[in-house]
Amino acid sequence: MKKIKYILTVASFALVIFGLAIANLIVPDRAVSNTERRELAQAPEVSAKAVFNREFSDKLESYLLDQFPLRESFRQINAVTRFYAMGQLDSNGIWIDGDMVYKTESVTNESQIMYASQLYNAVIDACLKDCNVYWSIVPDKSFFAQDRGYPHIDYGRLIEIMTENVRGAEYIDITGTLDISKYYRTDTHWLQPELFDTVKALGEGMGIGEYLTDKSEYTPHTLSPFYGVYLGQAALPIKPDTLTYLTSRYTDSAVVSYMSNAGVMEESDEGVYTLSKFEGMDGYDVFLGGTQPIIEIVNEDAKTDRELYVFRDSFGSSIVPLFTGAYSRITVIDLRYVTSQFLPNFVEFTPGSDVLFLNSTLVLNTAMIMR
Repeated sequence: MKKIKYILTVASFALVIFGLAIANLIVPDRAVSNTERRELAQAPEVSAKAVFNREFSDKLESYLLDQFPLRESFRQINAVTRFYAMGQLDSNGIWIDGDMVYKTESVTNESQIMYASQLYNAVIDACLKDCNVYWSIVPDKSFFAQDRGYPHIDYGRLIEIMTENVRGAEYIDITGTLDISKYYRTDTHWLQPELFDTVKALGEGMGIGEYLTDKSEYTPHTLSPFYGVYLGQAALPIKPDTLTYLTSRYTDSAVVSYMSNAGVMEESDEGVYTLSKFEGMDGYDVFLGGTQPIIEIVNEDAKTDRELYVFRDSFGSSIVPLFTGAYSRITVIDLRYVTSQFLPNFVEFTPGSDVLFLNSTLVLNTAMIMR
């Protein structure tokens, strides 16, 4: 009987091994992992020289790991075991509180925050002396979980450093317009339909409150499932979100142009919402086409002929469309992808225009990614 059990055990193990090997040969290689939001390693080129090269073996190992059959299932089993069965407090640095998913930063990088304030000042001095300049801070989700025992940066210190050092610009505090319910459960970003109080605070601070488009004039549209960035990192069986975007006569009539690799502005066919990107690695790229160095939004139907320049990160992608009714032209600039000293080569700042620096605490705490 023991011999039979031994034979069955060995046969079962061999069947699994050979089955996975065959599956690895049959199943087509995947180009990307949508849950992890990254490109997957592909089979390295085989040659006599490459086989004896350490780089080849490293690439082969990465390829086999990335293209392993049932890889996503094994990742989830591993995460569930550690998080639920073994009582681990986090999964791959991700914290779960009810149905809300967080990724926290515990180190307050004061030198990085100081760099952000100095960068703002340099841009103001070089380009914006004749403009009405404002700045604000987008709190990340952990800002609203400071009393829950999770690691977090010192938000009070971050705001203090920025307010003490940014000059030539007026601070608009939007933290009171937000709470945790206004963010995606599985993603870092805020929910566009929940931003009307925030838009009002910014609009009134910049003196265009009366020209903002009323909430009743927007039509919501939904896209699902939306797999937030934290869902894939956690590898836990978490229900995905639904992405909602808002349209109005002003968003519909806006003409959007993006800066090409050649530094030339090219008109988009899709407007402020790039729906074709929802099925990509990051569904949030629906808003303003995702990461772009410079975007121009022109709206001849706007209620004013005023212009707005927004220095932003990804949070700005979903709030900027809500200003299209108040400004005839909005220029959106991401200093992570365009160097500040070269801005005059690409953007002509109109005197008397409004300027808003709007970056998240996540970016300010790692500000040297901006240039």
